[in-house]
Amino acid sequence: MKNTLNGVKVKIVALGKIGSNVINKMILNNIVKADFIAVDTEKVNLDSSKASKKIFVSSITSFEAMEDLRKQTEKEFQNADMVFIIAEMGEKTGTLLSSAVAEIAKSMNILTVAIVSKPFDFEDLNKIKLAKKGKERLKHFADTIIVIPYQRLNDLYTNLPMANIYEKGEKAFVTIVKGILDLIKKQGIVNLDFADIKSILQNSGKTVLGFGKADGEDRAKKAVEQALNTPLLERSIKGAGKILMNITSGKDIRLEEISQIATAVAKSSENPDLFLAWGTVFEETKFENSEDFEQKGSCVKVYLIATNFSD
Repeated sequence: MKNTLNGVKVKIVALGKIGSNVINKMILNNIVKADFIAVDTEKVNLDSSKASKKIFVSSITSFEAMEDLRKQTEKEFQNADMVFIIAEMGEKTGTLLSSAVAEIAKSMNILTVAIVSKPFDFEDLNKIKLAKKGKERLKHFADTIIVIPYQRLNDLYTNLPMANIYEKGEKAFVTIVKGILDLIKKQGIVNLDFADIKSILQNSGKTVLGFGKADGEDRAKKAVEQALNTPLLERSIKGAGKILMNITSGKDIRLEEISQIATAVAKSSENPDLFLAWGTVFEETKFENSEDFEQKGSCVKVYLIATNFSD
């Protein structure tokens, strides 16, 4: 089957300009193996998209236009196992179409992961309200929603121009998708199959993520500490009922290091009934830039997705 990861058919749907920018990065750098679909109300964004399938929506308020979107999307989603939705909350196209696309995927019983941005605190109040309403509606359809808060990025990179902050946000979208799909694609000591991943993400609701990397002495300890304190986390993993964990390293990783990482994660959850599903990925590279989570490096990388919170 074309574009499958170990037999898993993945669709990545970009909504609006930010969505197109994100999947263009994935396609140009050959980061993930999936079918890419760009959906937009602006033809100029579709013209610059590298997606193999492009869907133009003439009007978000038109029944005919939305019905056409549904028909085209259902056709593209045939035989899909997993759908990622990439959108900017607060921007009309991404906000309003994200729930429409998620609803279609849910009706087809496809695992649906929505990765959306949250506006800066200083943005227009109407945009912030629209983003909040959009996220609330999206919750009814997406299995899990992962939020990238732009304000956290702004606080982290205070000296960067806004354009560069958006660039950091787009890179975070890519990191999240790659971290999940690596568990399906690559082989390590312990491997997760799609059923494991689905059991964590399906109907999981509130979700937080973390990622970290380190080399040298105490690399496992440092990497997991970074992951548990990722600046993009809207909250800690305390109270999580399920956690999906990806450990990427060279083949020299020791069982003691894996145990150290898993123990730290379980302890931070403070949940005696935690269900922790983890897998390892072998990637022989070297550490260079601590801020570049996608840059190749001979080190230990820890990637976490925490779901099913008790509150």
